[in-house]
Amino acid sequence: MLDQLPGLVWFSLMLVLFFFWAYGIGSFVLDLKNKILPGIIEYRRGRRAEKAKQEREEEREEREKQLY
Repeated sequence: MLDQLPGLVWFSLMLVLFFFWAYGIGSFVLDLKNKILPGIIEYRRGRRAEKAKQEREEEREEREKQLY
């Protein structure tokens, strides 16, 4: 029984390390799905909206210049 103890301890430690490794990967995937990707999408929407607003402003200024 004593000769099997180091192997049992090693296996137990590897099992614990694997659990934390798998938990870390799962947490990273969920963070990507729930935080990072929606943040990137929202950022890009905001940039598009800002660009469209700027283009409308430029067109309005151009029309005002043509009126005078």
